Amino acid sequence: MADNARRFHPVVGVAVAVLGLAGIVTAQHLPFRENIQDDLTTRSEQALQAAGLSSVQVDFIGRDGTLKAASTAEADRALEIVRGLEGVRVAVADVPEVAAPAPSPSATAAATPPTVVVTLSGGRATLTGTVPGEDARKRLVEAATFLAGTGPVDDQLKVDPSVTDAGLDAVANAVSAYGQGAKDVSVELRGGILSLAGTVASQAAKDAVAAAATEAGATVVDRIEVAKVQQELVKLPAVTFLDNSTTLTAAGRAALAQAARILTANPQVKVRIEGHTDSNGSTADNLALSRARSKTVLDFLVKQGVATDRLSAEGYGESRPARPNTSEANQAVNRRVEFVVLP
Repeated sequence: MADNARRFHPVVGVAVAVLGLAGIVTAQHLPFRENIQDDLTTRSEQALQAAGLSSVQVDFIGRDGTLKAASTAEADRALEIVRGLEGVRVAVADVPEVAAPAPSPSATAAATPPTVVVTLSGGRATLTGTVPGEDARKRLVEAATFLAGTGPVDDQLKVDPSVTDAGLDAVANAVSAYGQGAKDVSVELRGGILSLAGTVASQAAKDAVAAAATEAGATVVDRIEVAKVQQELVKLPAVTFLDNSTTLTAAGRAALAQAARILTANPQVKVRIEGHTDSNGSTADNLALSRARSKTVLDFLVKQGVATDRLSAEGYGESRPARPNTSEANQAVNRRVEFVVLP
């Protein structure tokens, strides 16, 4: 009995053997696994450093690696390198989420250009739309006040700091350039496009408004019309003189008689009479002749009943040719008198 009591059960013996074997295998495997992950980590770090990705962190558990990168692009490059190393089974990347930067005030404003409309109708100037601040509002109101003259100004502008001031200089410049005397004016800035409309006294006034807007960098749509009086004066026959003389020809007197009728029918209109010559002769003689001829025209119109204070005369000699002085036909065109309706 004593011998039997000390004897092990066969099952117990097998269990002890199995556990002993498992311990041996585990003891042998743990150092091997640690060696693998250390090796893969070292080789991965070296490969990443060689590729300029030394900031990417590498962590292996066995043959499975996790990379920590600052951006998706950096992670993609690092994964391609690490997955290509011998012995790597799995490699994944961990990229921290980065909040999108808030748009800067300038970027937000750039998407919101101002919309402004300045009109003049019946002597009343009206301003509507949105501007970025009080300085912009003040400048536009001052321009509209000049346009209206003694008329009222209705300021309906709103201030919104989220809009830009793009194009507002062009609006103010154009409104001021219309001057007093323009009719049915409309200056509209919308979507970066500046539209100009209304009626001005002369082509020169029309050109001045468009130039004022474009000089400020605006894209301009010009629908300005020249007053009927200017158009009628431009269509008159040429005012002609005897050669190298201030004496009007019969055709010249007939043309001036028509001009007098137009001006008498429009008593509010003031006109500058401009004399021009070709380039034949000396510059001084041509200047003197042009001045004398414009004065002759002024005197003729006064005798026809046009008030003197509505007229002025100026001579430019050969300095403003309408065409190059390269032929007799062109020179004949350059010997001219022009009527410019003043604003």
